[in-house]
Amino acid sequence: MKTDNFDKQAVNHLSFYEGFLSLSKVIIAGVIVILVLMAIFLL
Repeated sequence: MKTDNFDKQAVNHLSFYEGFLSLSKVIIAGVIVILVLMAIFLL
C-alpha cells in the first residue's frame, strides 16, 4: 500500500488504525484464553 500521496493527517490516522487493529487482536486473544480457561475449570 503506497502512502506517498497521503497527507500527514492521513498517515497519522493510518498508523493509529494499525495500532488499534493489533491491540484488538491482543484483546480478542485474551478473551478467548479466558473463555477456554473458564470452560476447563467448569467442566
